[in-house]
Amino acid sequence: MTAKQHYTRRQFCKTFAKGGLAAGLFGFSTVSCNNGRPLCSGSGASLSGKRKPPNIVLIFTDDQGINDVGLYGSEISTPNMDSIGKEGIKFTDFYVAAPSCTPSRFALLTGRYQYRAVEPFQEALMPREPKHHDIHLADDEVTIADVLKAAGYRTALIGKWHLGHGSIEFGPNSHGFDEFYGFLPGCIDFYKHSYEADPAWYRNKKLIEEEGYATDLLTDKAVKFIKTNKDSPFFLYLAYNAPHYGRCPDGKFLQTPPGYPDLPEKSTDDRRVYTAMVENLDKGIGNVLAALRELNLEEDTIVIFMCDNGADYRYGGSNKPYRGQKGTIWDGGIRTACMIRWRNRIRPGQTRSQLGISLDILPTLARWTGAALPNRKLDGIDLNDVIFNNAPAPERHLFFRQRPRNQIAVRGNKWKYLQDTDGTEYLFDMTKDPYEKNSRLADNLEQAAKMKAAYEKFISGL
Repeated sequence: MTAKQHYTRRQFCKTFAKGGLAAGLFGFSTVSCNNGRPLCSGSGASLSGKRKPPNIVLIFTDDQGINDVGLYGSEISTPNMDSIGKEGIKFTDFYVAAPSCTPSRFALLTGRYQYRAVEPFQEALMPREPKHHDIHLADDEVTIADVLKAAGYRTALIGKWHLGHGSIEFGPNSHGFDEFYGFLPGCIDFYKHSYEADPAWYRNKKLIEEEGYATDLLTDKAVKFIKTNKDSPFFLYLAYNAPHYGRCPDGKFLQTPPGYPDLPEKSTDDRRVYTAMVENLDKGIGNVLAALRELNLEEDTIVIFMCDNGADYRYGGSNKPYRGQKGTIWDGGIRTACMIRWRNRIRPGQTRSQLGISLDILPTLARWTGAALPNRKLDGIDLNDVIFNNAPAPERHLFFRQRPRNQIAVRGNKWKYLQDTDGTEYLFDMTKDPYEKNSRLADNLEQAAKMKAAYEKFISGL
């Protein structure tokens, strides 16, 4: 990409105050295959320099297990989520960088492992933990919103932030988001919109009071944002808090959405209530997709669906048949549903088994929009050739560390090495044993040693 960049003074000051951007495209331009020709339907994206950049809707759900999405085998009906994969691409071997909310969100938004953060973003930030009170996303971190805003996008975070809750001054509006509607901590009461007794519902930097079920309010705001910005390129990061449990004054509970009179208002470890929360979430996603359709924006909008980490079985979720859950780096904690739709650019009904991770979203979107990448170390890669050409995934290692449990793991294209809390080591051939049932360590000690050495080299080089 060699087109000349044009920076407004405001873009220049904003961009370089946040750490600087590398030379690249700010405007929208033709994306090319390896042969230099424009990408086309079925093998790539047919783009024109004269049409506006594609809109982006990035849907990120909360504590939704891979077995809580219909297209991935769940008994829960999720036709709207499923439609994104059916009308585009479904990934089978896609990961998030961490098995809990805060580090997972840091990695998604920055394209960088959470281990690189100035603040200790390697566990979920909790408002009741004194050590977490003053932690926030560092000023020099560059987010997807920063990158796209500098390229002329209108940007919004609707939903959950969870990258610092001490002060709204360090919140989304200070990190590239023109609009913020939602909450800072990791969870809230779905009806009172508070963290236990503390008010937590914001419009930009102002605390507000509203009535309604949180998932429905976030959906309504997302639809309004799309309608308001239909004529300009927009980036909507729709970070739902469902189906994560609510944070009520009387404890942690699943909270039944409106329209389920036969279910209890609150419950714990109730698959029925959890299912209702997922169904309500799916309905909301359907409303967002309907807004794109009604405004004739489907062909101009990239829709990405992902979950932030695996489900917690204590609150009704499921990661079956994968081993483990939220808070662990078995695949049940870090393998996620990931689906991408781009009408008339990505051929529908495709599946990708190549390795991918949430870190790859930022560089891939930068490629598709022509936005310039941050001038700093990124850990993600551009998945354009995997998505459009079904090319083999580049050989690489993905690194995982879960500090509270003292677990480490390394995932390659074939092998996964894992060291558990008690120091026990495992090695799995993920092409034959994706559910991590039979360790091959004894027969492949050299392979395990190489992967462990790669992890130690990576960590020591941070």
